[in-house]
Amino acid sequence: MADQCLCFRARRVSRALTRIYDEALRPLGIQATQLTLLNAIALSGEEGGPMSATAELLAMDGTTLSRNLHPLEKAGLVRVGRDLADRRVRIALLTPAGRRLIEQALPRWKRAHRQVVAALGAAQARELRNRFDATVLAAAEPHPAGTRGAA
Repeated sequence: MADQCLCFRARRVSRALTRIYDEALRPLGIQATQLTLLNAIALSGEEGGPMSATAELLAMDGTTLSRNLHPLEKAGLVRVGRDLADRRVRIALLTPAGRRLIEQALPRWKRAHRQVVAALGAAQARELRNRFDATVLAAAEPHPAGTRGAA
C-alpha cells in the first residue's frame, strides 16, 4: 500500500517541509502550522473574517480550526468573536500581537522558504505549488458514487 498511497507521501512531505519551517520559527515560540493559521486569518483583514471561510481556505473542518485557534487565542495572538451583523457567525481576527508576530516571523519564513526552493529548484517549486492547489480543488469537488479515487 505505501508504495502507491498518495496520502502516505503527502503526509511524509508535509512532515519534512514542516520540520524546516518549524526550525526557523522555533526562536519565536511558534510552529509553521500556527504561522499558516495566523496568515490565513490575516487574509481576512483588520475586521477578521468568518471562521468557516478560514477553515475552507485551509481545507480544514471547523472543529479542527477551533481546536487549533485555542492556543493562539490564549497567547493573545487571535481573538474569536461573533459577527455583529449575524451573531450566528463566528469570526477570527488577529490582535496587534498577532500582527507583530507575523512581521517578526517573515524574515525567518523567507529564509526557510529560500532553503526549500533552492533544494527543489524554482521551476519545480512552482510546479509543486500548482499541483498542490489542483489537488485541493480536485479533492473538494463532488464525485459521483464509486468514482472518487478511481484511477
